[in-house]
Amino acid sequence: MFWLVEERGRGEFPWSERFGRVAVDRRWHAAGAGPAVLYDRGEGRSVVAVPLPFFAAEQPLAAGADFKDGALECHVDRAAKFRELPVWQVDVRDAFGPKRTLLVDTSGPLVRSVTERLTMGRGEPYELKLEFAGSEQLTGENLSATVKAIDRLTVLRGKLGLPSQSQEVAWKPEQLELLGGQLPGVSEAAVATSLEKLAATAARDLQLQSGRKDALAELGMKSVGREVDDFTMTGSAGESLRRQDLPGHVTVLHFWDYRDEPLKEPYGQVGYLDFLHHKRKSAGVQIFGVAVDGRLADDKTRAAAERSVRKLKSFMNLSYPVVLDTSGVLKQFGDPRLVGASLPLFVVIGSDGKVAHYHAGHYDVHQDQGLKELDAAVSAALEKK
Repeated sequence: MFWLVEERGRGEFPWSERFGRVAVDRRWHAAGAGPAVLYDRGEGRSVVAVPLPFFAAEQPLAAGADFKDGALECHVDRAAKFRELPVWQVDVRDAFGPKRTLLVDTSGPLVRSVTERLTMGRGEPYELKLEFAGSEQLTGENLSATVKAIDRLTVLRGKLGLPSQSQEVAWKPEQLELLGGQLPGVSEAAVATSLEKLAATAARDLQLQSGRKDALAELGMKSVGREVDDFTMTGSAGESLRRQDLPGHVTVLHFWDYRDEPLKEPYGQVGYLDFLHHKRKSAGVQIFGVAVDGRLADDKTRAAAERSVRKLKSFMNLSYPVVLDTSGVLKQFGDPRLVGASLPLFVVIGSDGKVAHYHAGHYDVHQDQGLKELDAAVSAALEKK
């Protein structure tokens, strides 16, 4: 089964996560991850799985029937109507209580309506509701073209090697090259199919990120090799860092919001940064987190921003110091947000007080080696010490 999702409103997956293929068995159970939407709750985002609109029991449905569907308990409550069409109302429970209510077509496995109870965030209750809107039969050339577009798009995403349900995607140079070579063919195959809009979105994203990559490269070139200007930053727990503290050390600055809410992935990378801190501090490497939060500039909201930093530092059990950027220190290194990119920004400063390495965005994490690319940049700076 192929699925395609278009999102509008509170949250949106990148285009690469809005489609997929899933194998189903004779009872329409999926063998892998199916469709999902990304919901922004305000204090964080949640991935909400969308159940496939099919339901088939081992026995014919009848009022009052009870049966199990794996770990779920099902009860056919009654015969009902959905827009004048006959359906069975099926109530489904899991180990925690009522889970969903289905209106299943009496003539087949099609689900006309789903109301599902779920919790997100810190256990807040939400309701997911789906209603059948319509259907279209694909035949002839339209069917062939759609299948061809699906195949090409699926193969392309497989080559990109993305983790499942990636909430944010910043393409690497090799991925941009791959997209630049293959996306035009995919877009051509998708013309006049249901995938045409998705392919157009992918093309716009490629254009945007290609320009962003060039702009980031220019920021990096301007920063690397430049002597750091004078600055002073302090933290809410007595930490401090000044320009005078740089000579004789290799210094890593990690510019990020350091907010405990919303806690966005991959926030866990600060744990690998802490590992690097322990690994390299005996060699004279000093690592500083730099909290970049607009609330720090306002006396009315600064205390809340500082509390957020302390909570995150405690939650992640970070041992490296975190200072606050209250005077725009990020700007002197090149704020990636000015060219449409996102934090974090990693800056490595050599013992000579000059920028040795500039990297906007997250690094690939190696299970045994952590932030391998950053560690290599630190090692190179240590060799020049």
